[in-house]
Amino acid sequence: MKEPKKNLQHEFIKELHEYCHRTQNYNLLQHLISTREATILSRLHHTDIGNLGHNFNTLQATEIIGKQPCASLPESYFIIEQLAMKVFGCLLICRTEYEIFKIIHHSTHSLHKKLVSTNQSSHKNTINENYHYELVSDIALEQRYFQTEYSDVPLLLSDAIVLINIVTFIKEHKWYEMLNHLALSSQGEHFILYQYEDHTHAPMLISSALIESYKKKDDWLFFDDFFQSNKWVNENSFNTISSYFPKLDSLLTSTQKHLSLVSVSELENAMFHSIEDKTSICGVIRFTISGQTSKINYHMYLAQKGLANALYDTGRDMIFSIIEQPAMVLFYQAMNSVNDSKPPFLFTSSQDINHTGLVTYKGICLTNNASHAFDQCNFKSYNVNIIRKRKELNKR
Repeated sequence: MKEPKKNLQHEFIKELHEYCHRTQNYNLLQHLISTREATILSRLHHTDIGNLGHNFNTLQATEIIGKQPCASLPESYFIIEQLAMKVFGCLLICRTEYEIFKIIHHSTHSLHKKLVSTNQSSHKNTINENYHYELVSDIALEQRYFQTEYSDVPLLLSDAIVLINIVTFIKEHKWYEMLNHLALSSQGEHFILYQYEDHTHAPMLISSALIESYKKKDDWLFFDDFFQSNKWVNENSFNTISSYFPKLDSLLTSTQKHLSLVSVSELENAMFHSIEDKTSICGVIRFTISGQTSKINYHMYLAQKGLANALYDTGRDMIFSIIEQPAMVLFYQAMNSVNDSKPPFLFTSSQDINHTGLVTYKGICLTNNASHAFDQCNFKSYNVNIIRKRKELNKR
């Protein structure tokens, strides 16, 4: 991006923030976007409706946004909309940058306080060299600061995690729907992986993941309607699943269905309900990896290993997971093949969601087996297993 344009965008966001502060209307862009979305959807044919990013790029959207004022909104909204379109070319991108600005501004505003990041956690675990991992019971209460790849200043842990989530899921993958659910990333139990670097007060945050409690199963992404639809294909791991869920057969017998005949939704819900000790299970979402491109695979290896160890050590034997990172999928597939008596991951279903060839998988990570698999593999053998599995699949 050319520097003048970048500066213009920054100045616009600053002015917008000052306006929102004066009017105490911090949800202005959210209100504007939701109102425009409703208008766009009313003009789209059902078959043309997609996700938020798709809908705002349709012909119907381009004919409205920045060109036709909305009768139900104040005139000032239309002026801001026109300026946002001129500066960013997209309302969704504008709001994304505004959320980033607010996060950095919040932590920067608190920097006059002591950088408590120098107080290292007593709960950290060293995983390799100067990398450490831990589970934080509620990041909203954490006062430590962390460096990120996306800010020049250290941020409070909760702000750092939200920032990385925005960059990873919204800026890179265009999952603009997450803009209305960022608060989820700023609270609750999280896994974190970080690295102490020379000459810095705060460690560099490398990876994070939100841990979902079994008590909130109804809110789990794993059991969301989208991830329970009939578009998900059964992975046919029935024999292995039965061995780890011994009460599953009797539970399904009451429905007069054999294990191989149940739908994905029926199978996955039955698996959950067949577990007596619910404290031994959890969900994991918003798993992120950051760092230099040359180190991404290494960070993936460390984060997978650290997450499995951390949850196993705290009594979480099973993680209900949704994964699409190819390296994660290939490693688990490779380890399942090598030792089918102790598989680290039970694949339950899959779907090529965006029809791009990138398949998303659902399943259960068995933390004891996963920890054992990582204990047997250093980073070099981790890569060897991934490459071997990729070649094997390409031959089919």
